[in-house]
Amino acid sequence: MSKEKLIKIEKEKSKKYDSNHKRNQILVNLITAIRSLGTIAIIPIFNTYGAFATALAAAVFFLTDFIDGHLARKLHVESFFGSLLDAVSDKSFGIVCLLLLSTLNPIFLVIIGVELGIFAINYNSIQRGNNAKSSLVGKAKTVLLAASIVGSYFCYSAPTLKEILNYVNISSFNKLLELNPDLISTILAIPVIGASLYVAHDYAKTAHVQDEKKNSEQQNELSKEQTSSRSLSDIAHDKKELLKAKKEILLEQKELKSREEIIHDLFDTDFYLEHRDGGIKKLLYKQTKGSE
Repeated sequence: MSKEKLIKIEKEKSKKYDSNHKRNQILVNLITAIRSLGTIAIIPIFNTYGAFATALAAAVFFLTDFIDGHLARKLHVESFFGSLLDAVSDKSFGIVCLLLLSTLNPIFLVIIGVELGIFAINYNSIQRGNNAKSSLVGKAKTVLLAASIVGSYFCYSAPTLKEILNYVNISSFNKLLELNPDLISTILAIPVIGASLYVAHDYAKTAHVQDEKKNSEQQNELSKEQTSSRSLSDIAHDKKELLKAKKEILLEQKELKSREEIIHDLFDTDFYLEHRDGGIKKLLYKQTKGSE
């Protein structure tokens, strides 16, 4: 086989791979987008069809969170765009579901407050240049939150659910469904509050560790310039000046990428896998020598 023919075959394979990759990436992002649309759709579903239909709809929308993540990893189509869309969809859909539940039981306002606190912790951590990726306990809390939300909606549709179960000759849950729905939903909400508080503490602790690590690295750099014969006031002054100079240098080194570069990196899987632990700034700024 000639060299030209081999090159042609390789180009065709590459073109086919790129086409399949884009198609799979669009598919996964569309599944995530369904959850975003659910943020809007869940309100009229609740107001028009009641708690039972809302429970079923919420279960389907929450299920897309597992499906899109699984497919993204299996098809190797992870990207910063998908990651950001997934995070926004999760948070917005969860908050809206909790707001609707809070009209039935005010305890869910507590969960909303803690969730917003977690968002604030992560946002401030990212602003300081830290990595605020989701932890294992954070993912477990998300699963617990979804189960609590769906279960609580079912609590407030007990008569409908009881009628359906009895229709298929299932009467084992009759006594449970006859309990006060406020009591059951409160029982379901309490573990979520505890888990959310633990996650908030975990993220705050992680951010603190990262801050301490950066400060330690800065101290090590400064210690190289220090000598035992110098006064503490001189050392403190030089430390302040060096930190100021370092900030100015880092600011100069952070060159914003062009729109084309940002769009490319936003959807590029290899770029995401390499820089996902570096935070969103890796997506926006060019990495120059000395800025890592």
